[in-house]
Amino acid sequence: MGIQARTSGTIGYAQSLLDRVVSPSTRQNMYNTILTFSQEKPLLASFIFTHLLFSLTPLLLFASFSLGVFLLAAISALLFSLFWIGLALAVLVPTLFVTVGLGVLVWVWAVGSWLVGQWCWGVVFNKAGEVKGKQVGVVNGKGGRVVDGVKEEN
Repeated sequence: MGIQARTSGTIGYAQSLLDRVVSPSTRQNMYNTILTFSQEKPLLASFIFTHLLFSLTPLLLFASFSLGVFLLAAISALLFSLFWIGLALAVLVPTLFVTVGLGVLVWVWAVGSWLVGQWCWGVVFNKAGEVKGKQVGVVNGKGGRVVDGVKEEN
């Protein structure tokens, strides 16, 4: 394939991409406006053209540098954040296993203590809350005894 064919193929591809971004009629209107402006005010048009010619390259280089730095910073920040989040997760998961285990242990201990206390209450006291067949000290200093639900005073 010749250089001329390759060049015309590349130009055709660029033209089709440009047609997708800016329609040919809009592009023709811009060309006509620029041509009219350069014919009416040639000094101002040549001033703008020379400034664009010399300033466009540094501006494009600066824009590409800024974009590159921004992308590098964003990717670095993302990787940095993912690393530290992963490290924190590696500490959090075992900690949660320990705390969940302790929580279950304390809950089982509390329920067990409550059940043992309830059983002891049932062994020592009857349904009325009085001691079954034992000597009881009373607030006013008198003692008493409960036998079969009947209270006897001393």
